[in-house]
Amino acid sequence: MITLKLENFEILKDKQQTIKEIIDSKVSYFNELLKRYPTEVTLELKFSQKPSGWKVDAYIEMQSGKTFFEESGKDIKAVVSAILNKIKDHIKKTKALERKDYEYKRAKYRKKKLSQKDFELLVDFKKENKRAEFDNLLKDIYDDLHQDIKENFVGKGKNDEEAEILTKELMEKIKEEIYETFTASKDQRDEFLDSISDISHYWESK
Repeated sequence: MITLKLENFEILKDKQQTIKEIIDSKVSYFNELLKRYPTEVTLELKFSQKPSGWKVDAYIEMQSGKTFFEESGKDIKAVVSAILNKIKDHIKKTKALERKDYEYKRAKYRKKKLSQKDFELLVDFKKENKRAEFDNLLKDIYDDLHQDIKENFVGKGKNDEEAEILTKELMEKIKEEIYETFTASKDQRDEFLDSISDISHYWESK
């Protein structure tokens, strides 16, 4: 839901009712967009008048932060409509980005849990000297990582050939970390989990 704040609204004088109707209609629409939004959203509009015309400053605070807008012109109705349309576009875009970020973090958490099971299995296979099972599981882990990293590079605009080259470079680093983990003591489990599930720092540095 939107918490609306109007500052210096009284300077609109006889235009207040018309402008308030425009604002209320748009805020009602914003509330529909934010019906399932997890937090309260604050929207503030500040009005000022200058010799050249009207100016409206606005900010909207959503879960991911506060964003500022401004609009000016001679027709107050046009100014208010323009700034509210900017805010509408911002709400839609921000909701989509926040949703994408949430889904990424949820998938990363699921992968982290799966990685813990992988780690425990690998430890068991090594302890029981089950070399074939160990190698097969490690291959599956590498294949999944390879696909994840390559898709990320493609999503960032790399063509298939470029993505494959960059992915192979990163996979070598990850393999080194995993091998180091299994030549060291079992208490390095966290390093292993970071190697196979929290790999975003590799591609984000590219």
